[in-house]
Amino acid sequence: MVDARSASLMAGPDPVGSAPAAPGQETRHPLVGGRRVADVVASTVLLAVLTLGSLVAAWGIVFMRLAFSSCAAPGNSCNEALGGTAVFIGPVLVALVAVVAIVVTVVRLVRRRWAWPVPLVAIVAVVAVFAVVQLLVGSSVTRGF
Repeated sequence: MVDARSASLMAGPDPVGSAPAAPGQETRHPLVGGRRVADVVASTVLLAVLTLGSLVAAWGIVFMRLAFSSCAAPGNSCNEALGGTAVFIGPVLVALVAVVAIVVTVVRLVRRRWAWPVPLVAIVAVVAVFAVVQLLVGSSVTRGF
C-alpha cells in the first residue's frame, strides 16, 4: 500500500507547494520570484512619501490663510468666502486622499495584489489638491494700488 507522501514523491516535485507539509515544514505557499518583495518595499516607501507629502501639503494650505492679512490694505479686495472655503476644505481633502490610499494599499498588499500604483496616484492627487487650493486662494485676493 502506498501512503499519500510516497505517492506525491513518486509523482515528482510539487511546483505549487500544494502537497501536505511534512512535520516541521511551513505550510504556506512559497513566494514566486522577487516580485512580491519589490512590491512591498516600493509600496512602503511610497506610503512614507505620501504621508510626509500630505503633512507638508496640509500645513502649506493652512498657512495660505496668511494671504488674507493684506485684505485690510487700501486698494486690495478679497473674496473671503471663496478663499476661506478653499483653505478649510483643502486639508480635509488631503487627509481623505491619504487615508483612503493607505487603507487600499494595505488591503491590496494583504491580498497579494500589485499595490505600489495606489500611493503613487495618491501622491499625484495630493499635489493636485494643493495646486487647486493655491489657485483658488490666489484668485480670491486682488492686490491694487
